[in-house]
Amino acid sequence: MGRGRTGLAERVIWPERPAHLGGCRRRVGCRRDAAGTALVEFALILPFLAMLVFGTVDLARAYQLENRLKNAAREGGRLAQDAPQQVVPDAAARCGATPDNITYAATHEETGVSGNFAVTVRNQTANTPITGCTPGHSLAGGTRVLVQVSAPLHVLTPFVSNMVGSPITVSGTYEVVVQGS
Repeated sequence: MGRGRTGLAERVIWPERPAHLGGCRRRVGCRRDAAGTALVEFALILPFLAMLVFGTVDLARAYQLENRLKNAAREGGRLAQDAPQQVVPDAAARCGATPDNITYAATHEETGVSGNFAVTVRNQTANTPITGCTPGHSLAGGTRVLVQVSAPLHVLTPFVSNMVGSPITVSGTYEVVVQGS
């Protein structure tokens, strides 16, 4: 046996053979056709890939905002344990000065980024909202108070925003038990 190519098939390009049977009509055009096919396939996949990437970004943004809102509600709840009816400041009643109200504690948990947070406080035991500011400790100890902080989230992905609407409201809640007698 020699060193020849016995048993191996050689690929022969016949210029007159049709392209779909493995030949090339033009020697230069063979490689360009494959590159064009890849470009068309990429153009077909690109919208789905973009939707996947932007959807992941939107999901991460929503998760981050929810964590920020939970932290803000926790800070408001920390103050609500001792002063549950000091929701907003009231200068006339001399109640809830700037750092000593639930709304301030919740919206200033992070500096400079919580301008669009909405704070609501609810007496869960009586199922009534708590608004304004009442000086002193007027709720009985053991009363459950829920602090909810919410904010809008503008969805970036067009397809998702058409399905769920934009902006969507994300909220974080924290429930505490009033301390005292």
